[in-house]
Amino acid sequence: MRRTTAMPKLVAALTATAAALAILSINGPTHLKSATATIKPRIGAIRRSCLPHKLRRSVMAQAEGTAVAGDRVSMHFKIFSEEGDEISSTEMGEGQPIVFTAGQGQMMPAIEKNVIGMKSGEVKSVDVTPDDAFGPVSEENIVKLPRDRLPEGVDVGSVLRMGTQGFPVRVTDMTDTEATIDMNHPLAGKNLKFELKLVDAVEAPPALTELSIETSQEGDGESFPKTGDKVVVHYTGSLVENGKVFDSSRDRGQPFEFVIGVGQVIKGWDEGVAKMSKGQRAILKIPADLGYGQMGAGNVIPPGSDLQFDVELIDIKSE
Repeated sequence: MRRTTAMPKLVAALTATAAALAILSINGPTHLKSATATIKPRIGAIRRSCLPHKLRRSVMAQAEGTAVAGDRVSMHFKIFSEEGDEISSTEMGEGQPIVFTAGQGQMMPAIEKNVIGMKSGEVKSVDVTPDDAFGPVSEENIVKLPRDRLPEGVDVGSVLRMGTQGFPVRVTDMTDTEATIDMNHPLAGKNLKFELKLVDAVEAPPALTELSIETSQEGDGESFPKTGDKVVVHYTGSLVENGKVFDSSRDRGQPFEFVIGVGQVIKGWDEGVAKMSKGQRAILKIPADLGYGQMGAGNVIPPGSDLQFDVELIDIKSE
């Protein structure tokens, strides 16, 4: 998340998805939605593309192997307050490490600068200023919205969830007609301590450069969806780099419906499914630029990930 340039997109997304505020996700497969403002606070929000600053660090433990720029790295991290109280950790819940490509500006400076040269198993303690973490508190991130765009029951102090990944925004003031929303990260403006642990570092696979469609089952060859049509599909999505499945409508036993060509899904889907005919089943290989780019999608799809979807076009409903 960028502190300033992303704000117009966040404001637009907040306005457009106001009906989805106060819920953690929208019905349907969340990873297929537009990623304009889909940021998971504990993990996704640590991604930055700012220039790194000087940090104070201490090495606590070391092992073999060294991370270099361009490596695909897995890392656990903990965030502590300046006083030493633990705020968050990737080891909470399912305990999955974050995965990203080192040296590509995908993460905030506190992580980007320190990961280079770390060894697998090494644990590093870092004192972090706001500029190297979640940024300063900015007035640009405080916006006003018509009150009728918010869910019922919202009041001053409510913490709402924007978009499919639940980016937190706070209601700081309300009148009869409008509400003031603070979109600054809850940790903006705070000095923090990070504890970084490098799990693994491997050479990143070659990146896809264009969308490809590999047909496994022919369709009717006549009925193709056009912009504005609602399509019904089954799909299984996986990461190209390791084949890990992150979502499947087949596993849920429920086909997914969306309107094609209007940005309800990632570009790779809009472009790829439009080239399929009714009944066709194909493998869509989608480069990161047509998926979630350098933002990724929470802790499900790492930044810069190429994606593969096994898609079957079941039906086309023309409007």
